Formats: sequence, structure tokens, C-alpha cells
Amino acid sequence: MISSGRTRFIASHMKASSSVDALGRRVTTLTTTGTLRVDLREGPPVEQTYADGVALVQSYEVRTRWPNIGRLNITALDRLSVRSRTLRINGIRNLDQADRVAVIDCTEVA
Repeated sequence: MISSGRTRFIASHMKASSSVDALGRRVTTLTTTGTLRVDLREGPPVEQTYADGVALVQSYEVRTRWPNIGRLNITALDRLSVRSRTLRINGIRNLDQADRVAVIDCTEVA
């Protein structure tokens, strides 16, 4: 179980509701649906080639209690906003397969 002292940040969950435009392309709008308490862990920045230069990509690991994932219906299409950072969800893992701690792998959206 993740201790309550570790979940010191409040994250806003932004649900992706998608529709299709006239050309059949996906149009995603984000709607804030709720908040949850999280532990934010910053990973090392990684340089990636981007167009004609190099982009610095910051990765984060967000930990929360597993029932929050089901309560807010969080999926990989959604976004999290923590400490004025907008994070794109890359994946959600159930730590130790015990349905207690969720580990959400994210990258910062610039």
C-alpha cells in the first residue's frame, strides 16, 4: 500500500472525449473530471531527434492508489495535470498485481 504521506500532490484528471470531424480525423477535447492524490517522481530527461533539431523529453512516474484508476476511469488517452505540468499518459501498471498501487508512466506535454 502506498502511504498517505507519499501522495502529497493533487492531480487533475482530464478525460479525452473524442469525436470525428468532416474529414474523418479524430478531434480530441479534454474535460476535467476529477482530482486524485498522487506521488510524482521525475525521471531523467532524454534527448530525442525532432524535425531538424533535438527535443528534450521529460518523463515522470506518477503513483496513486489503484481504486482511483477505476473511480475516474483513467485510460491512456487521458491527461493528468500535476503542479502546473500537463502529462500525457503512456501506460498504467498495477504494481505487484495486488490492486493497491497504480504506476502511471507519463511524458510532459510542452
